[in-house]
Amino acid sequence: MVADIPARYLDSITRGFCVALLLGLAVKSVLLSHWALSAILVVLAGIILVNIIALHLEREAFIPLWMLVTVLTATVILTTCYVGLSGATWMFPTLVGLRFAAPPSQYQPARLVLIAVVPLVVLLQGDPGNAARLLAAGLITSAYLWLAEGEIVSLRSRLDGDDGRDPVTRAFSRARMEQDKSMIASHAPVGLVVVRLDGLMDLRVRGEGARADDIMASVAAAIIPLLSTRERLYRLGGSEFLIGLAGWRAFECFELGQTVCKTVQPHLPKGIRARSGVAEVTTPQDFDAALDLASSMVSKSGDLGRSVLSTAL
Repeated sequence: MVADIPARYLDSITRGFCVALLLGLAVKSVLLSHWALSAILVVLAGIILVNIIALHLEREAFIPLWMLVTVLTATVILTTCYVGLSGATWMFPTLVGLRFAAPPSQYQPARLVLIAVVPLVVLLQGDPGNAARLLAAGLITSAYLWLAEGEIVSLRSRLDGDDGRDPVTRAFSRARMEQDKSMIASHAPVGLVVVRLDGLMDLRVRGEGARADDIMASVAAAIIPLLSTRERLYRLGGSEFLIGLAGWRAFECFELGQTVCKTVQPHLPKGIRARSGVAEVTTPQDFDAALDLASSMVSKSGDLGRSVLSTAL
């Protein structure tokens, strides 16, 4: 279930949860008459909310780094003053939560500030032993987070690479498609359905590559459940997919292409249109020609119903 949620939405949901949690803590602080702490928690929640908006608008964070660091520092100091030494444990969930409270350009520097500030506050309260332990724990935690954030992504990429999948969409890669061409003879005829997202390349030209990738990922997530184990989805490029269908004729592929387009179109943003083209192939040597034919039919998708029988090679 969670795997079907686009990464951008999942990230926003997590940030929204952080906002709700901070506002809940702010209410609790009001009940305890910790007015200054309550106010700074509301400000911190507001910063996360603004960053959520920036994320959806494909912009850099509106909140400068110095402001984020200042608010975090004030939160730590006030929490420690009101709650005592146990308030310093705020540092650990905050080190993790910075991944969702700030954009990548900000959360690493903010972590370094927290690692220095929290032990310093405890030291100024006359507890050098706990200050040293907090410094060591903060360094270990941040080192782990730094490694995990890099290694998890690279591990997923390696697993995808070993399986011949595109790490963004989880569809099979073009390189895997080239390998699979050798199986055409044993599964002939093989139907080909090219699905093109018209208008998507315009986003990439405007520098909105991340948004375009999210759209590609959501389209792949909608197509894959429609396919059986004998059918495969390949990513052809920045705006196209190929569906390979063992034992399918071109006229059968036409219906699937139309179904796919109707399924994904309601989820596409304004200006992006899903189109499909079909062909069939019986030998590996004819694959490239069939793929070119299916691609050329995409722009004529309105007339495919009449001419689809002529697409077989």
